[in-house]
Amino acid sequence: MIDLMKDQIAAPPRVIDRSTFHAELDALRVREKAHTKEGEAIAAARRRLPMVAVDGATPLIGESGAVTLLDTFEGRGMLLAYYFMWNPGRPAPEQCEGCAWVTSQVRELSYIHSRDVTYATFCQGPYEESARYRGFMGWDMPWCSAQGSLETLLVGRRVHDLGTGGR
Repeated sequence: MIDLMKDQIAAPPRVIDRSTFHAELDALRVREKAHTKEGEAIAAARRRLPMVAVDGATPLIGESGAVTLLDTFEGRGMLLAYYFMWNPGRPAPEQCEGCAWVTSQVRELSYIHSRDVTYATFCQGPYEESARYRGFMGWDMPWCSAQGSLETLLVGRRVHDLGTGGR
């Protein structure tokens, strides 16, 4: 058997005296603070990006069939939609692990509902197939297929670069 991790395991750190350790730690903290400030500046620039209007009539497929994006708000003022990447025709273990983990954390919606927010999962895959997975996982949050509306809903991403379950 090939040990794939063998080359990825770092050698143990060298042993140094405490004053050298603190000097190296202080230098690293300077770099970390600069990195944090740059990350905050990038995040602020992203928040200042202009918005793109999305038509409320954008079609989705939900539990009862065709619905619009506006329908998914369920009459609330805000929608929190999680985009679930999907690998069509693949078994459960081959679906996006990150998406499955995040979605598994969404259990109780009453808190966000009480704040005029609706949560829904928008899946890039076909409704029937992805909804079976949703049932298998025991998830009961609103679930829609956005397969036919990805270009509209994923403004700022190149859908063709996402591939199946792409990142």
